[in-house]
Amino acid sequence: MAKKYWLALFTGTTWEEFLEYGAKTMGFKETKKKSVQKISPGDYLICYVSGISRFIGVLEVSSKPYFDETKIWKMATFPQRVDVKLLHKLEPNASIPVIDLKDELSLFKNLKNPKLWAGFFLSAPRQLYPSGVIA
Repeated sequence: MAKKYWLALFTGTTWEEFLEYGAKTMGFKETKKKSVQKISPGDYLICYVSGISRFIGVLEVSSKPYFDETKIWKMATFPQRVDVKLLHKLEPNASIPVIDLKDELSLFKNLKNPKLWAGFFLSAPRQLYPSGVIA
């Protein structure tokens, strides 16, 4: 089965908490269970930090999705989880601004308002496609 690519959403704080916990568990809101169940071992999570609008890392999924309420993040439980391996991590000041990829990502094409792209990055997991298309 082909590997899939997914958007993984963090704030600066949740990214730091993820790293402090060992960068081995990715969690999503309970309301995202249906989407999380589509994530498989071997898939990649592309880490995006809101607030600075930058890509900061790549994770490889190493487990099937599961439910766990172990406290990792302070702001919420994010109980829909997958185990991950951190493949690439950038420092915040060296991370990749999403706007730098505007010519590569289909979500920027044909926008009526050039600021509307940010909404695509407010919900995760969201499947991404190697062709630059964001579902």
